[in-house]
Amino acid sequence: MNQHEFNENQNNLPANPMNLLLDEEYLLQAVQAEDAVGGNIGAGLDWGSAFGNLMLNFEILGRLTTLRISLNKEVRLLINNWNLGAATKIAVKTARERILEKLKLPTPELRQHILLTLGNDELYGEEFISNREILRELLELLLTPEDWETIAAVAADSLKQQIIHQAIAEKLSA
Repeated sequence: MNQHEFNENQNNLPANPMNLLLDEEYLLQAVQAEDAVGGNIGAGLDWGSAFGNLMLNFEILGRLTTLRISLNKEVRLLINNWNLGAATKIAVKTARERILEKLKLPTPELRQHILLTLGNDELYGEEFISNREILRELLELLLTPEDWETIAAVAADSLKQQIIHQAIAEKLSA
C-alpha cells in the first residue's frame, strides 16, 4: 500500500472505529488482507489498542457479553445431558475456558460468524439468546474435535483423581 492509498483509507474510516465491527464490507476486506499476508494483522475481534473504544461501545460490549453467557449456558446444558456424573463440573469449566479463548482470538471464519451474530438484532431482546440453533452452530465452530478431546481428557483425569482419592480414604478408614 502506498502513501496515497493509506491516506485514502484513513479518510474513509468512521469517527468511531467500533462501527467497523458491523460493516460487512470492511470485515471482508480485513479478512482478505489477513489472508494475503498469511497471518493475523489485528482485524476483527483482536481488540488490541481498540479495547478502550470497545468499552465505550456499550451495545457491542453488551451483545458480546450476552453471546458469551448464552454460549456458556448452552454448553452447560449440552454437557449436563450426557450424564457424566462427577466429571460434569470440570467438563463444563474446561469447555467454557476453551470458548473464552476462541472468542478472544477467533479464526477469520469464526470472526465472521460472531460479527453476524452480534449484528442480528432479533437475538438480543432478552437476557439470553434463546435461539439454540444459532448457539449450537457457533459451538460447533468454537469447539473443534481437538477441544472436545481436551475437555474429555480433563474430565477423565478429574474422575480418575476422585476415584484414587476415595480409594485411599476408604483404605485409611477401614
